Amino acid sequence: MKAKLASLVKIAKQKLQEEERMLARNQILIARKREQIDCINAQIAAIPIPTAGNFSLYQNQKAGIQAYLYEIEEIQKQIALLLKEQEMIRQNMRLAHLNHEKMLHVYNQEKEKQENYLKTLENKQLDENTLILHSRTKRDYSRS
Repeated sequence: MKAKLASLVKIAKQKLQEEERMLARNQILIARKREQIDCINAQIAAIPIPTAGNFSLYQNQKAGIQAYLYEIEEIQKQIALLLKEQEMIRQNMRLAHLNHEKMLHVYNQEKEKQENYLKTLENKQLDENTLILHSRTKRDYSRS
């Protein structure tokens, strides 16, 4: 029974570790997406504002900036999805943690129960040995 519980504790621990790895991967993806947004913002800031020239040059520049802004918007949507996924992972992680703690508690209870049983058995054997020795010494005194 103890071995089965130990394997259940191990499986619960592995599940918890897998959820932790998924959370870390998700956080890395979010950080990379935010870095992409920062990079695009830097590119937008680097675009020179035309002070002279025709209107079509201004229109082209505005279209380029709009494309960057659209790209930022798409990345923000991806980040929003990743954040929702992150919340789901956190909930799964909480459940995995609770399950691991529950399995660990059951395992420790079983271990303690087994240790108490062994102590009781040992005490019974010691009591039995004591009685045997006592009866021998009593018999030896009665013979002498």
